[in-house]
Amino acid sequence: MQVKRAVTMGNFDGCHLGHQALFRTLKAVAEVNGLVPTVISFEPHSNYVLREVGDPLLLTTTEEKREFIESLGLEFLVLPFTKEMAKLPFDVFVRQELIEKRGVCSMFFGHDHCFGAGGKGNYETITKAFPELSTQMLSIVLHKGERVSSSAVRNALLNGDVARAQTYLGRPYRLSGKVVVGKRLGHTIGFPTANLQVEQYKFLPKVGVYVASARLGGAAHGNPGEERIFRAVVNIGTQPSAPGAHHLAIEAYLLDFNEDIYGEHLALDLLAYLRPEQKFASMEDLVRQIGMDADTAKNYNGNHWAE
Repeated sequence: MQVKRAVTMGNFDGCHLGHQALFRTLKAVAEVNGLVPTVISFEPHSNYVLREVGDPLLLTTTEEKREFIESLGLEFLVLPFTKEMAKLPFDVFVRQELIEKRGVCSMFFGHDHCFGAGGKGNYETITKAFPELSTQMLSIVLHKGERVSSSAVRNALLNGDVARAQTYLGRPYRLSGKVVVGKRLGHTIGFPTANLQVEQYKFLPKVGVYVASARLGGAAHGNPGEERIFRAVVNIGTQPSAPGAHHLAIEAYLLDFNEDIYGEHLALDLLAYLRPEQKFASMEDLVRQIGMDADTAKNYNGNHWAE
């Protein structure tokens, strides 16, 4: 017997508060009607196929979306987005990919969502073409009179305003990936850091130093043990005080932690912007500043600094 689903569909980059309002409504209505609440997204981002690869840079990678959406108790499906799919008339896509293949009998729309050839698939056209489907459209979500959007999140992050970004996201902005070998400068000066390798098109905030919550392991990343959480100081930049070529890197110093975690998955939730990146006159000056940053990070509590 085919599973019956209620779905919402889109890129959902950021999974911000506007998206979350849609997810909550979808889940509530689906559960009342005995349907599986399902979020369908695409890989790659549809703009990478229709316009330009890498534009926009991603607030949430596919795996970050999966982890977050599944944590809300919804099913998450990813469809490969191709030029051929983009050319499908919306009614053909709905009939073949949603109703016939995935048992969709209810659809939920954001206020401006459209898809299919020429963008002709939207709440009005689908409601008219498929009267057998239950359809619902949500209104715009505002924060202090401003529309919540992926663009608003990016603008906040470009200014290093991770607190403002968090108000749109409903959670801290996350950088995640594998820990790889870096310059190892931190090991030589007493502050060993984890060099984080994020996905190629991940959006990075303003260059500088941040307070973060570092998350290691957990069942979602193949570790049967519990997720471990540490306070961290994160540098996003070119490490101008280090010798050699200066490539953009993400380095995290985990407080009260000293383990070999190369190859492990690490997530950094950015909590506050500390200062711009700078070049120091000596290693001693660098060590002194990192120590001060670590003390500041240790005393950070919520959205304020402990006395």
